[in-house]
Amino acid sequence: MVMTLKAGKTRQGTPYPDEDDDLENEYEPSGKSSDDDLFDDALGYDDDTGVRPAKGLTEQEKRQATTLWRLFNELWGICIIVGEPGAGKDTFGNWLAFTLKRYFPQKKTLRDERPRRSFGKYAGLFNESVIQEDLSKMREIAKGVGATKTREVMEQAADKWVTSKGEVLLQNSVLYLTEFWKYCYKRDPMNPMNLTMGGIHKVKRHLNTFIIGTVQMADDLDKFTCKPFIDWRTTCLRSKADSTRYSFIVEKVKYDRRLDLLVPQGKAMSIPVDAGRPRSFIGDGRIVVKRPDYQPESDEERIVLDVLKAGVDTYEGLVDAIDEYGDMSEWEILDTLKRLSLKLPGKRGKFVVDYPCYYKIFNSRSAPSMKTNVKSE
Repeated sequence: MVMTLKAGKTRQGTPYPDEDDDLENEYEPSGKSSDDDLFDDALGYDDDTGVRPAKGLTEQEKRQATTLWRLFNELWGICIIVGEPGAGKDTFGNWLAFTLKRYFPQKKTLRDERPRRSFGKYAGLFNESVIQEDLSKMREIAKGVGATKTREVMEQAADKWVTSKGEVLLQNSVLYLTEFWKYCYKRDPMNPMNLTMGGIHKVKRHLNTFIIGTVQMADDLDKFTCKPFIDWRTTCLRSKADSTRYSFIVEKVKYDRRLDLLVPQGKAMSIPVDAGRPRSFIGDGRIVVKRPDYQPESDEERIVLDVLKAGVDTYEGLVDAIDEYGDMSEWEILDTLKRLSLKLPGKRGKFVVDYPCYYKIFNSRSAPSMKTNVKSE
């Protein structure tokens, strides 16, 4: 005899249970519990889409924010920065970290070194010193298991840390590491920090973390914990005509295990940045004359200093005033300001005026010594 159900369903002569009744009987046998405990209502990969830049940006800045959002895959993944010493690796890393912090304040910013005050507020530091206690615990866990199982046990401990404390710290973040190769050095594969970074790299999408790391050569990176997870490579080029101008070439890459190489995928994008140009959105945006008794060495310096001493203290105001009452072009004004403020290659630094620019958000000499605090055996 075939039984008829409420929905009129049958299954080989036996009743096909009602799904709602079945769930109630299985999960709520004694009393009612909140349905919120049974479901995950957080945004998923398909929900958390679309560019949501900060309010108050200009149309040009909104376009740049959209470009960066799409270029870096909605701001999760790993981008390494390569180049010779002095090519602008720190400049690009700090420019990108600062720009993303400004355009997308919903992403928290973490760094491995302290920036200058003009960088503005950020979430905090992430380096070996910060998590030294956790790294020491990982090393203790691996003691006494034998050489063959040490790596396996430490990797398990690192993965556990990433999915607990690490997830709280790194979730929805931009992580800028100034000496990335020291975290993932191929010649120190048993370094607890190396294994920890490997655990982070494996779940970068789950963490929604965008990692920016500077290296001189990609060959220094570990081919197990780092290279297979790299998504972009940025090559830094410095202008010979104007040493404060850079071209940063960003290309999508994929790791070839057989050749041990990062192979470019598709077209590269060039990002031009003038790190010496005054920026009104950095710090208070003001130009300050630090040496009022300085004797100008050219007519251009005299005109610029006269306008600044008259009370004009912004770059835009300086350009407008000279454009109205003088005959200097904006290029001449900018070049004069750079000579009065910055120490340029091959030239004596005058330091007559000070103004906010990308060079002033970090200290290129302050990169910490990232020697391993927890020694590996």
